[in-house]
Amino acid sequence: MDLDNLTLPQLIAAVRQAAQQCQCEGTRETVFTARGRDNIVPCLQCEPHYQILEHLEAALAMLRKL
Repeated sequence: MDLDNLTLPQLIAAVRQAAQQCQCEGTRETVFTARGRDNIVPCLQCEPHYQILEHLEAALAMLRKL
C-alpha cells in the first residue's frame, strides 16, 4: 500500500480488503454469554484492521458533514 497517494475512501477500502483477506476469511464469531449478551470474538490478526476502520470511517463521516 502506498500511503502517500491514497485518499481517505481509498484507504478505508484497502484496510477493509486487508481485513477480509485474513486467514479467518472476514468472519468474526458471536458468542452468547449466560447473561444473554453477545460478545464478538476477535481474530488477533485482523482485529487491528477493524479498530482502524472504526476511526477512519468516523473521520470520513465528519469530513462529509463539512
